[in-house]
Amino acid sequence: MEKNLKIILIFGAIILFLLVWLIYSSIKQEEISSINISTGINPPKSNINSQIKIIEFGDFKCPACKSAHPIINEIIEKYNASLYFRNFPLKMHGEISYKASLAAECANEQNKFWEYHNLLYENQETFNEQSLKQFASQLQLNEAKFNNCLDTEKYKSQVQEDINEAVSFGIKGTPTYFINGVQVLGADKEKIEEIIKRI
Repeated sequence: MEKNLKIILIFGAIILFLLVWLIYSSIKQEEISSINISTGINPPKSNINSQIKIIEFGDFKCPACKSAHPIINEIIEKYNASLYFRNFPLKMHGEISYKASLAAECANEQNKFWEYHNLLYENQETFNEQSLKQFASQLQLNEAKFNNCLDTEKYKSQVQEDINEAVSFGIKGTPTYFINGVQVLGADKEKIEEIIKRI
């Protein structure tokens, strides 16, 4: 009887050790996957002081990014999170995708980044180089200033910096999100909320 009790206690101790080890490994793994990432030059959407910081690498010509937009808006409203947008125009969408990123930064120069961002997604299927300038007029921006900014590719280095950082993190598709540094590909609502609830 005493021998059986010892075996049970030893077995229990082993199980407990394994559980502790698994929990510790899981925590360590999460720490490894959390990346220290810059928010870029664009202003945040929603609560700037939020403890929940979502950084999106997106492409204005990417249909998945457009589809993700209402999901992410719902999440930032529900959790009082802040959302930052960084540019990752994919080559598969052509030069116009890159031009749209430049145009959005020119709108940001006049404090209309998110308004311009929304117009790009609303007109995703049809916008071209001409409409990029028309959107500036629609938002009542200083058109001469905006057009000069776009024509001279004033924010080329900033857009390239976003691209370079995305590549350095191994990002291949859009949208890719970082929730307090934890990477998620696509607007996986369940996974994003799971991460937020742990913060």
